[in-house]
Amino acid sequence: MAFYIKANLKNDIRGGIAAAIITLPVALGFGLTTGLGPFAGMVSAVILGLLSVIFGGTDTQISSPTGSMTVVVALIVAQEIAIAGSLQAAFPVLVIIFAMTGLIQVLLGLFKFGAIIRYVPFSVVSGFMSGIGIIIIVLQLKDVFGVYDSGFNSVSQVIFHLDYFVSNANWVAVALGLGTVASIVISQKIKKNLPASLIALLGLSTIAYFANLDVKFLGSIAGDSLDGWSKFGFEALNADAAFRIVMAAGSLAFLGSLNTLLTSLVADRLTQSMHDSDKELIGQGIGNFVAGIFGGFPGSGATACTVANIHAGGRNRLSGVISALILLSILLFASNLSSSIPNAVLAGILMHIGFVLIDFKSLKNLIKVRRVDELIMLIVLVLTVFWNLLFAVIIGLILASIHFMKRMSDVVEQGTNLSKVDKIVVQVIESFTDSTEFSKKVLVKSIKGPVFFGFSSRFLKSMREVSDDVEAVVFNMSEVPYMDHSGVRTFIEVVQFLLERNVNVCFSELNKENHKLFVESDLIPKMVSDDHVFDSVEECIMWLNEPGNLQNNLQARDEFYIHPAFTPNGDGINDYWIIRKVEEYPEIEVLVTDLFENVVYQSIGYGVPWDGTLNGKLLPSGEYKYVVDIKTEVYKGSVYLFR
Repeated sequence: MAFYIKANLKNDIRGGIAAAIITLPVALGFGLTTGLGPFAGMVSAVILGLLSVIFGGTDTQISSPTGSMTVVVALIVAQEIAIAGSLQAAFPVLVIIFAMTGLIQVLLGLFKFGAIIRYVPFSVVSGFMSGIGIIIIVLQLKDVFGVYDSGFNSVSQVIFHLDYFVSNANWVAVALGLGTVASIVISQKIKKNLPASLIALLGLSTIAYFANLDVKFLGSIAGDSLDGWSKFGFEALNADAAFRIVMAAGSLAFLGSLNTLLTSLVADRLTQSMHDSDKELIGQGIGNFVAGIFGGFPGSGATACTVANIHAGGRNRLSGVISALILLSILLFASNLSSSIPNAVLAGILMHIGFVLIDFKSLKNLIKVRRVDELIMLIVLVLTVFWNLLFAVIIGLILASIHFMKRMSDVVEQGTNLSKVDKIVVQVIESFTDSTEFSKKVLVKSIKGPVFFGFSSRFLKSMREVSDDVEAVVFNMSEVPYMDHSGVRTFIEVVQFLLERNVNVCFSELNKENHKLFVESDLIPKMVSDDHVFDSVEECIMWLNEPGNLQNNLQARDEFYIHPAFTPNGDGINDYWIIRKVEEYPEIEVLVTDLFENVVYQSIGYGVPWDGTLNGKLLPSGEYKYVVDIKTEVYKGSVYLFR
């Protein structure tokens, strides 16, 4: 797609400016939070923002450092510094991790993983993002309280030693931090599209500078991360480092891709467009790779910046390019202005972002409803804050998958036990002269939904409780789209149990794949013969009603028999009224009339069977009378036509 459409040029410029205004304080603050410095945040915002919009698959997406990625990067940086002894010594490993993050994302896009990543359940995403929000808030407390010598660095240490921060607080820094949060909230209430974070940044920083407040200031951001290049080397690399690199890069790539694609979905809804997930991952990967090489750290699609761009009118890639170029200009020509920004002000901005990330609605529902989804969200949240972000997501996915399988099992089981058979099947059975007795002897089980391992236990239990009166079970498989090998094994156990009880087993409407699974497992034809597999459930029902078929009596099958019903639906199944063994009576005379004794079909011989029409027109469903004369005997009765 073209970078811009001329008719929207003005709006794209406005969108780019709005996005840059939102991104600036975020990039500075998140860079500081990672331990790499504000310069690293600005490098990430410029390079990732520019390359991702050029090569990505979402026209309106703005990419920059984000909360979830920053928290993970900060943990990785702290870990590597603890191992290497300093940031400069850890720099080679960090560059490789960040660059590899981008390469993994490119591979995810090339191998079409974009759509798969979007299947992460909302409960897991919500819990993870809420946990990230809490971590961001907690990590800002040292700057908000102005306490830098506590030695408490982890989230749990800070939370459990809040009394230390309170007792040693610099209350001027506290006032600046809380004033920043209040300023953002008030600005947004006055007018939602105001650049509230920028207003707070400029306003509170100006007050702190001219009042000469006793707080820590950010200092110049010019090149504070590139010093590591001077001692770049690979002497620190070993097998242990290689393992850490792969794990860290994989974690960042997964989280960045998830966050990006969720933001892309938001952009789609706001612009009524459709993004290319795989192309977006490739663009993010290229941006993160280059940003990592040049001293930045991985980021992702930023929801707040993207929404600001769209609300200001941005609709094309030009808006993202403009946003990145504005940030580059600030980095090159106005970097010294950062020396006037108090750490507490940036911390206040990030604390507000942390509050926004917390899913208070789901937490509120947890108290009221206590649904499983909310419990999974809470578990992921707690594990994210107090243990490990990646493992929190993995455990959340496992729990959500188990819950999903439980729900699907419930759906299938309820559909099997409670659903009524198709209306036409009920009508066919009611047309039989001994319909009540037939219903006692034949059980129709309509399976609805996928048949997998979560389906097995209760299905086995229900089939073992089948009444002793049942002589045949028909499994209607018309609504089974998928079956795994556990489901097949379940059917083998069920069929084996029924056969041991001398119950006739039939299958109807098996799709091609499910039929193949039954054949490969020897369920068909070794346990259930091919003549017990039907194209429709009504065909199976009528077949079971024929003399001998219900009891597998071969001798009875050779008898002359007039079917009491047929279904001329044009599907090639039961489209004609069947008279079994009719070919043995070439002089047979057949007369069919409606209930008003109007002739609807008449023939000598039955070479052209009745198809439910009269003079080429369809006859209505219902009862018709017949007289069949085979010369040695005359048969009179009713045949039912169902469409």
